[in-house]
Amino acid sequence: MSLRTLGLNSPLKGLFTRPTEMTKTVQTILDFKNAPDASFNSIITRCDKELGGFSSVNFDLDPQHNNGVFHGYLNLDLPKDRPDVTRSGYAMFRTKDQQESWLSGDSYWDWSQFSSLVLRVKGDRRKYLVNIQANTPLITDLFQHRLFLNTPGEWETVVIPLNDFVMTNWGVIQDGCEMNKSEIKTVGVGLLDKQYGPFALNVDWIKVMTGTEVERETQKSRIERVAISTPLDSENVESDIPTEHGSALNTKQYEEPKATVF
Repeated sequence: MSLRTLGLNSPLKGLFTRPTEMTKTVQTILDFKNAPDASFNSIITRCDKELGGFSSVNFDLDPQHNNGVFHGYLNLDLPKDRPDVTRSGYAMFRTKDQQESWLSGDSYWDWSQFSSLVLRVKGDRRKYLVNIQANTPLITDLFQHRLFLNTPGEWETVVIPLNDFVMTNWGVIQDGCEMNKSEIKTVGVGLLDKQYGPFALNVDWIKVMTGTEVERETQKSRIERVAISTPLDSENVESDIPTEHGSALNTKQYEEPKATVF
């Protein structure tokens, strides 16, 4: 029996937290360049094939370039022998559920001191969604945000303020629901853009940050975009400016995701 089961873990939470953990400005979730084996072993992939669909999904390590590659083929065809399946065509990867502890029961990431999720990626022109699962009453709840890629085919750093994630349940936005940043279960990326064809997203690392670390990554991202931009892209480049939260906000409107529970 854990302390969580006994209802005793909350008062003791601070007692078992190291002082340095409460002042961290960066926490690494995945890092395929510096910790490839640990990162690769901590993720799972899923796609509609589990329901009889025809999509494929893979996540491989690229030893030549030291990064992870999320790739496959999206197929929207419905299985003929599954009348209960009315939608198909999705693929995803996410971190594995964290192991329970005898001391505190369910194990979570505590992101309460962080402001942004930051991803170092190289993608194509597909429309990906970043998914965060927190401890909520329903297992089908997801906090989602579009992974806006400004330079497909080039490495870029994407900064997403945690407060910009929108809670969905079976594709329906749940108004007024805030993310419980102190109890984060999983993080991942999904593809369900209703387009047949291959996809590939290279992942260098995924981290959560706050303060000056966010500002530094935002500035690096802006410099990269300026370096490879054309005059036609200049308007978009100027939209990435630090906000009062130290994040780079994209001016594109958030599109309602049509989510499948991962």
